[in-house]
Amino acid sequence: MSRYLLTPCNNTLSHIAKSLALRHALEARGHEVFLAVSARRTAFLDRIGEGRYVILPDIQEADAAPLPGFSWFRPERFEACVHAEVELLRTLRPDAVLGVFRFTGPVSAALAGVPYDSLICGAMTPACAEVLGFAKNEPGEQEQARALSFFRETCAQRLRPALTRLGLPAIEDIWQLLEGKRTFLWDTPEFQPLPEQPTYCHVGQVLWHNWPHHDVDLQKLDTLRGPIAYVAFGTGSVPAGWLPHLVEALWHIGCSVALGLGGQQAPDELPVDPARLAVFDFLPVEQVLPRAALVVCHGGQGLIFEALRQHTPVFVLPMQPEQAQNGVCLERIGCGHRLLRGVVFGGHATDIDAAFLARPTQQLADEIAAFLANGGLAERLDSAARHLSRYRGAEQLVSQLEKS
Repeated sequence: MSRYLLTPCNNTLSHIAKSLALRHALEARGHEVFLAVSARRTAFLDRIGEGRYVILPDIQEADAAPLPGFSWFRPERFEACVHAEVELLRTLRPDAVLGVFRFTGPVSAALAGVPYDSLICGAMTPACAEVLGFAKNEPGEQEQARALSFFRETCAQRLRPALTRLGLPAIEDIWQLLEGKRTFLWDTPEFQPLPEQPTYCHVGQVLWHNWPHHDVDLQKLDTLRGPIAYVAFGTGSVPAGWLPHLVEALWHIGCSVALGLGGQQAPDELPVDPARLAVFDFLPVEQVLPRAALVVCHGGQGLIFEALRQHTPVFVLPMQPEQAQNGVCLERIGCGHRLLRGVVFGGHATDIDAAFLARPTQQLADEIAAFLANGGLAERLDSAARHLSRYRGAEQLVSQLEKS
């Protein structure tokens, strides 16, 4: 039996959910597992009956944002979080640490002398040479490349004083901190191709199905008329104006809408029609996807892969570069379509909001309908589902951890 510490970044609940799935798989094999989360995420864990955790500060708490920003990498804040992790490591004395999208993880593990592995998506590794969110030669590609390079290099430079004080070498690219001794990838090479890396291992989607939905009224799905579009934007915030705009476009093509808010507040502007719109706090994908004709989401890989396993096409409305990249990957395999493209993510969320709202609902409806009518879609979705079935997610990752 080994002792493991799981340290997810707390910017989204999906990273914590992956850690919960891994804890369950590790404990099923007799291992001792600790889960460290930020204080503000404890209410969610208590709500779903997962009250076993330790509290650890996270650089993400600097702004509580869903995506990395410059404030995450202030040297003093970063160093304080590393010291807290080192103290925890020396207290728990784990045999190994697995970080999920955790920038401080490899630093604290190196200082404590504990083996460190990472779980991340392929697009946010130094090995990925693509410009996130842009197909090759797409307008805006070079501008986005400059913005991303500036962010990655500037954040790395910002951390040099902290790394020097900690006695560690400087880094050139902040993405280097998302690698471990072994870097496990929750996506697949068929979806996000990467150059071969000897320390990278594709394990595929790490699934967690115990989301809080004990009070979900699934009868609301039964009242919906026509084909159902499942709309969900994860557990982060979504621009208030997007949802009414999107619902109207989906109504244009004859779809009803099942909307999962992911714990967020429903906007006041949503139309009311129980036969065409059903709104849920958390909506279990295993209940809605078998009934859905299509999915519209922010581009999170968790929902994308679950949709593809159900042979369901995905339409992406991204709010950050990684999500936009997943839209590009979907288009590359012919299983989805970006409803917003060519937007350079330079840090101003209002630019993204305005870009989508500027798109007429009829134009959006026409794009969705045209993609669904595209020949060969069923065959491409079947191929994607077969590829995903080759990966075993948490089971495969745990087997790899046991080999260390």
